[in-house]
Amino acid sequence: MNSKPKYIKIYEDIRDKIMSGEYKINQKLADGNTLAKQFQVSAMTVKRALDELVSEGFIVRRQGDGSYVKNWNKGQSSNFYSINGTYIRFPNQVTSKVLKFDIEYPTKEVAEKLSIQESDFIYVINRLRLINDIPSIIEYTYMPITVISNLRIQDVESSIYRYIKEVLQLNVQSSFLNIIGCRPTELEKKHLQLSDTDFLMQVEQIANLDDGRIFEYSIARHIPEEFEFKTLLFNN
Repeated sequence: MNSKPKYIKIYEDIRDKIMSGEYKINQKLADGNTLAKQFQVSAMTVKRALDELVSEGFIVRRQGDGSYVKNWNKGQSSNFYSINGTYIRFPNQVTSKVLKFDIEYPTKEVAEKLSIQESDFIYVINRLRLINDIPSIIEYTYMPITVISNLRIQDVESSIYRYIKEVLQLNVQSSFLNIIGCRPTELEKKHLQLSDTDFLMQVEQIANLDDGRIFEYSIARHIPEEFEFKTLLFNN
């Protein structure tokens, strides 16, 4: 059962649309009554969600005129390494090249990370991510097909997290991150145009849904030029 407060769901929906670029900077949001009808909640619940967005710098209220999307990333010293996926971290800047998309049995290590059996099938996904057309990240992603069902190549080419949220209607809740520096593999040297003396920033991630199920184990290797880490902790 999803016990997340309604105002948090509204806040997350609007925030994600802002960060993905669906709601543009300086765009006026629908008024409180319209949003209340849209989300089938009270005006007070909508107000609480908007208050959260104001406090985090995503929107601004103009007296007598309504709420507008703020230039939320202006002046920030770094990017959030969020658990919403690369498309959210770099809105309108990311393209992908799928290097591998298969269904396989997991290795012992991957099965342990996902808390599944070695006899359970998983998606194995390798993607090259280009940020503003610059090869920047290689991602190695493993997902149990019993949790993330019917994943398609078009979802892998764009945003898996969007598919999880919008199609499967699942809520991403938390993530464990481990960050280290490392040398590139032959695959990474080829696709990221690196040499033996270069290094990458590796982010190892295990991500959970709000019902506690692990849905992803991934390793993302970033060129240092685009990698900036800033942590933001919530107590919901």
